[in-house]
Amino acid sequence: MKDFLDRIPTQVGRRKITHADGTSEYVTVEMADNPTVIGTPLNREAFMALQGFEAFHVAFNDDGSITETNALNEPLDTVFNSDGTIDETFTNKNGLKIGLKTKFNPDGSISGDPIDFTA
Repeated sequence: MKDFLDRIPTQVGRRKITHADGTSEYVTVEMADNPTVIGTPLNREAFMALQGFEAFHVAFNDDGSITETNALNEPLDTVFNSDGTIDETFTNKNGLKIGLKTKFNPDGSISGDPIDFTA
């Protein structure tokens, strides 16, 4: 595991440009691409969440399933199927879903396949 740290600059966006002739200058660079979607920031919170270290709440449901809710109130639902497989479905705040079906194989190995929500 890796403990990620956020970079804390004293001069945000400042860059040094060194020209081919060896002279250099300092400039401030800012995004000017007019995005339609800002995107997920790459910061400590995001990287720690990838490793499973984030604030969450766990609910053990009456039907035997488990619902974990992260700090953004986005659920990860875990269902134990009668065929021995496990379905995990994450739904983000915009309603988009990603999922994984985990299967325990007769040889003792474990495999996983994405769940297709487009069908």
